[in-house]
Parts: sequence; C-alpha cells; structure tokens
Amino acid sequence: MIDAILEQVDRQHDDAIQRLCDLLRIPSISTDPAHADDCRTAADWVADHLRDSGLRPQVLPTGGHPAVVAHTDDDAVANPDAPRVLFYGHYDVQPPDPLDQWQSKPFEPTVREGRDGPALFARGACDDKGQVMTFLEALRVYKETGQKLPGPVTVLIEGEEEHGSENLPRFLNEQKKLLNADIVLISDTSMWKPGLPAICYALRGLVYFDLELRGPKIDLHSGVFGGTTANPATILTRVLGQLFDDHNRINIPGFYDDVDPVTPEERDRWDELGFNENDYLGPVGGSAYGEKDLDTLTRRWARPSCDINGLDAGYTGEGAKTVLPAVARAKVSFRIPASMNPDKVARQFDDWLRACDTGPCTWERIDCLSKAASVATPTDSPHIQAVSRAVVTTTGNPPAMVREGATIPVVAEFKTQLGLDSILLGFGLETDAIHSPNEHFGIERFRLGCKTHAALLAEIAAG
Repeated sequence: MIDAILEQVDRQHDDAIQRLCDLLRIPSISTDPAHADDCRTAADWVADHLRDSGLRPQVLPTGGHPAVVAHTDDDAVANPDAPRVLFYGHYDVQPPDPLDQWQSKPFEPTVREGRDGPALFARGACDDKGQVMTFLEALRVYKETGQKLPGPVTVLIEGEEEHGSENLPRFLNEQKKLLNADIVLISDTSMWKPGLPAICYALRGLVYFDLELRGPKIDLHSGVFGGTTANPATILTRVLGQLFDDHNRINIPGFYDDVDPVTPEERDRWDELGFNENDYLGPVGGSAYGEKDLDTLTRRWARPSCDINGLDAGYTGEGAKTVLPAVARAKVSFRIPASMNPDKVARQFDDWLRACDTGPCTWERIDCLSKAASVATPTDSPHIQAVSRAVVTTTGNPPAMVREGATIPVVAEFKTQLGLDSILLGFGLETDAIHSPNEHFGIERFRLGCKTHAALLAEIAAG
C-alpha cells in the first residue's frame, strides 16, 4: 500500500507545489494588526485544504488570530483504534523586513537555486507553511488514491506562533477534549544535514529575567559626583560578573543538583553524527567556549547555560557624555535541560541576586518575564520507533537522533496541558534563512517531507 502512496506523491508533486505557492501568497503576518484579515484568510485556506483531504475542519476563535482544528471521522480511517496523531503547525509568518534585501518579492513565491538544489523562495516557505504543507499533502495523497488514512488524525494549525502563541495555552486548556490524542507530531525544525532527517526528542527550557538596579534619583555629573556615590552600572556589572566561575560554570549554589548526565547510549549516538564544531561556529565567527572539559554538543544539548542578553545604563550614543547613571538594566536568560525545573531555577537566581552585595544601590526590579519547561520524549517510545522506520522507508537510512538547545514553549504546553509527548521531525536546513530575507525551502525536501509523513502515518497506525 505505501508504495502506491509514495508514487502518488511523485505524480502530484507539481500540483502540491502550486498549492503551497497559493498559501505562501497570503501575507499572514500575525504581529501586524493590518494583516489580521490575511491571517483569517490563511486559516480559511488551511481549513479548505483539510476539507478537500477528507477531514472535518473548524476555524475556532482563540482571543487572537483563529486556530484551525480538524479531525478524521472513523469511517475515513482504516483502524480507528490506532494511536491518534495530533499534528501541530502554524500558518502565520514573520514580517518580511528589510524588503530591500530580498532578491524576489517575499509574497510572490519564486523558484531558484538554493544550497541543495532548486528551492522555493518566499516568506514562510520553510517556517512554517512549507513544512505544514508536507503533512497536509500527505493527508491529501491518501484521499487522492482512494485509500483510507491508516489511523485517526487531529490537526491543529494556529496563527500566533510568531509572536509567542500567547492565546494558545488557554485554547489548549479549553479544548482538551477536542485535542485528545496519543502523540504530537511537529514539523518546524531542521534536518541534521541534506538528505538526513533528524528526530528531535528533547528541548531545553527557558527562564528569562528583566533586572533593574537603582542608585541616585537622577543621572549625575561624573566629575561632580564620581567616586562619591555608587554607580549602579558598575555595581550591576560586578554582580553579573560573579555569575560564572573560572571553569565557566554558573556560580549559583545548588544550580547543577538536578542536571542528569548524558547516558553512554546517547553519547554513542552523538559521536556517530560527525558533528564538527568548527563547521557549526565558524560561519558565525565564533569559536568553541563554555563549561570546561565539555564538548560543544554536550554544552548545547544536555547542560544548562546562562546568557546576559542585554545591558543598558547611562549614555551610549555618539560622542561623550560624562554621566553617572541613575539606573542600570540587564536581561538575563537561562536554558535548562529536561531534568531541571524552571520554577526552581527562577527562585535560585532571584535568591542569589538578593544575596549579592549591591552597596547602597537597590533592586528596582527582579522580574521573571517568562518560563518554559524543558521536555524530552523517551527514545525507546514506540512512536519514535515508528517515525524512524518511516524515515528509513523514504531515505534508506535511519534518522539522526538529536536534542536541541533551543526552546519551543508550545511543546511544553502539550506536555503540561494535554499530557502528550511530542516528536519533532523537520525538513528545513539551518541555511534556509528563516526570519530573514530570502527565506526558502528546498523543492526535493518538500517532496521528502510529504513522503515521510505519508509513511509515518502508516507506521504509527501499525504500532
């Protein structure tokens, strides 16, 4: 059966590209209120595509841009008792600015050469319309061949991912029954390299702080007052400088107590990936640096990190202004692996800051702006094994099994709100320029995504 499905993917490939282009032409920029109607148009377009594929879609309010939820009916499924897949993606896109750096108009899809062959250039081509369409086209292929879907499917496509999915947690809580499933599948990530898809089974969490330290009531003349009262910029940088010890470890008592070691099995898998830190860091002008005696992949995937994301105090414009600033501000974030609790990390950092000596300066603000839990799906999960078999079917090779150092908050929400693990299987590349001018998605990777999603539906249903 699967051979006939994969052959149909090839036969209708050009039509699928045209359908993707139709979606890409809709400027569904969720952050810009002027494009609210376009977001609604994109939601309706997705719903129509799902309806044509034999699902039962609804366009539902969220408090912001609408979400599309679609279900299979039992009579359209070969095995209604098979595990239900919940596919998640988003139809909204980033603003295309700066427009003068695009080689073609961002909402007029254009095919030209990319890194790995012909690619479709447009805003949202990879993030996330192109990757969403790999799944939607897989559903459509079953309908076109007259075959029932192997197992039950729910689709959730939202319209606010590009500005934080601010209404999604409440929507998930309110729609738990509607979104009941066994596993979440997401395609919004990258392949390990061209030709080798990657299953991402773990993401780091995030804890983000906004700090403000106050000294005098107003900015002062550094000649008149310098050396006579505390400078909050000096004090804040001194405090933040104590965050790390001489081995580049985070210098907060008990911070590493909950960090799990990398298992030998994981280490063996990572060693087989052929990761080259110079290839990873060289293109961005970086060099390996971080926690002592650890390799770059371990630092990135399995260890916590802390970064000062921004500093602000006094005068930073052109020329000189001899000022002793009244306040100093900083943004500080932590990325934490799956064994760490974001609430505990937030308390530890808050307590550590308040215990630091700030002289006569006082904390005006120690605000934890956001927290997202880290997540991990067991690699021996039957669903991960099923997806792995699908990748072997379409590529002839097993997928790379990877963690990711970044955070996708919605994945944590699926776990905490719905109790569901997530599998991230992406077909992008890190060179696809997502969020940047000339975003693109390889034509053959789009084809591979369609085939792999069609195959994994059969594998998950088979168990």
